Amino acid sequence: MKVAVVTGAAGAIGAAVCLRLVERGLHVFAVDVDEEGLKRLPAQVTPVRCDLTDPASYELVAAAVREGAGRCDVLVNNAGIVVTTPFEEASAQELLREQQLNLQAPMLLTRALFPLLREARGQVISVVSLGALLPLAQSPGYSASKFGLRGFLLGLAMREKETGIRISIVNPAAVDTPMLRHEAATGGSPLNFLGRPMQPGTVAEAVVGRLDRPRLETNLPASDGWLVKAAMLAPGLVRRARPVLERAARPALKRYQRRYGIS
Repeated sequence: MKVAVVTGAAGAIGAAVCLRLVERGLHVFAVDVDEEGLKRLPAQVTPVRCDLTDPASYELVAAAVREGAGRCDVLVNNAGIVVTTPFEEASAQELLREQQLNLQAPMLLTRALFPLLREARGQVISVVSLGALLPLAQSPGYSASKFGLRGFLLGLAMREKETGIRISIVNPAAVDTPMLRHEAATGGSPLNFLGRPMQPGTVAEAVVGRLDRPRLETNLPASDGWLVKAAMLAPGLVRRARPVLERAARPALKRYQRRYGIS
């Protein structure tokens, strides 16, 4: 039986990924700090409760996989957070935790599982963000972490022939999750609402779809990916266009806030 490790497994996207992997017959190690959330996952998964900002957690996960299955075919790096406190007001602890979870954790967990992935000629699939292509004024630390994660994965992909490990990046636009509701309530980027937020299952389908159709990078939706790439050919123009784009997005943001009773 093939084995997958999914981080952020108790969250909306992670839970949807776990369900689809179980349906495909994989043994899933579900990694999250949320013990109650892990209990809501399918009974077939093996929960691994840990805080991925703890340096000891990476070897803990790797040991659990070695002892419980002896192999790892797929690693899904999905865990992430966003700090919406204005940069100059955010605490050092907030900013550090954002970088630890969004950037350092996927790097170091991939490193801890690398021998098993290499032996299985496995795959690393990471849920990154279109925020890895387009900087967000309200969450520059998030942008930094996602730009960095994308760079790490693209660099690792350069060694695919050498390592035998396939790399896939999935960059979703806004997804209707508790994290997006947190952003809507606390001053996150209005640009999240230029398009309609997608459902977690859409992202999960793209993640699991990479098992059958490996692809280095998938942008969701694809049209947004092309628009962002084209816009970033002239970052100065994007900076000047920001007020116009944010004004255009605010009506949709207000509708979203009303939908969830966010004041």
